[in-house]
Amino acid sequence: MGLYQMDPLEIAGGWVHGYDLDPLPAAPHADPRQVLDRILLRHLVRSPCLLAFSGGRDSSALLAAAVATARREGLPLPIPVTLTYPGAVDTDEASWQRQVLDHLAITERVVLEVRDEHDPVGPIAAPLLLRHGIMWPPNFAPAWRIMDLARGGTMLTGDGGDEIFGVKRITPLTKVLKAHGRVDRRLYPYAVRALAPAPLRRRAALQQRYRPPWLREPVEALLARRHADDTAAYPLHAGRHAWQFVTRRGTRRGYDTLRTLGSEIGVEYGHPFQEPDFVASMAAAAGFWGWTGRTATMRDLFGDLLPRAVLERGTKAVFNDALFTEHTREFARQWNGEGVDTALVDPDALRENWLSDFPHAPSMALLQQAWLATHHTEREASRISRET
Repeated sequence: MGLYQMDPLEIAGGWVHGYDLDPLPAAPHADPRQVLDRILLRHLVRSPCLLAFSGGRDSSALLAAAVATARREGLPLPIPVTLTYPGAVDTDEASWQRQVLDHLAITERVVLEVRDEHDPVGPIAAPLLLRHGIMWPPNFAPAWRIMDLARGGTMLTGDGGDEIFGVKRITPLTKVLKAHGRVDRRLYPYAVRALAPAPLRRRAALQQRYRPPWLREPVEALLARRHADDTAAYPLHAGRHAWQFVTRRGTRRGYDTLRTLGSEIGVEYGHPFQEPDFVASMAAAAGFWGWTGRTATMRDLFGDLLPRAVLERGTKAVFNDALFTEHTREFARQWNGEGVDTALVDPDALRENWLSDFPHAPSMALLQQAWLATHHTEREASRISRET
């Protein structure tokens, strides 16, 4: 465990590629809910236990499971912590939050307003950047803000639920084979693609890729190949696909960083849905074919804990326009291009991105790199001025 310092290519592309080659643990595996309960119990005995709660399916399921475990064991209930973004309407999930809290009879809750505090170079991120340098993941400010309230206790999140409970490579084929009655013909192309060999899936990933506008062309091509390799590596076996997610370097290094930051202030940081024991149990339960989709998975696992409407909802909050604020734009307006490797990135394209209405999230590490370089230059100039 430790803070993961990104290399120059990871900073430029805003991602950590590759996998750790850890095999899926051998059977037998307990039922996923039993494994999740054991993991949650380990965290709930530490107080306070704060749980990041957005009202989405993952955080709602985690809260419901944690509340059930706490009540059964006679432990203090976890305290949901909700971040609200008054300036970003696409993030509003208040009605879903209230439905879940009312269903669980939860009355104690913490609500934190987010305006400019979580900016990548804002008031929370800046001191940590000066202390530790650039880290993965660069969007550590929200987690740190909640951990600061959990000193001496635990902070839990439902991160990883999308990947563990969501669509796998084989899912379209499973939908076709398990359909009752008439099959939706729109599934056929996706089912065929699931069976395509790795070279064809790699080629498709390259053709459909996102192209960061600030990357030099050879760098963009190199990172695109790495991303395509990662995408093509997912196996057809549903359970093994889920396991491969938690062996991603980006997943593991990010978890290590946040756990290390938490340990600085006596907080145990946890992603129960990403714990190897839980994912191994999910892999065993999924088997080769898996579930027919995310909703079927959620109903099967948490149908006794949450209303059907919550488990089957098809909407999801969008936070992209809540990341970058005036802190970013103020820095970008006066930035002279210092601090980034111009062999890898185009500073003018970066500045244009940061000043746009919707800056791209993968540019966050570059923003922090440039900010740190400028800040250190200013501090050095101030030191020289004082000495002379």
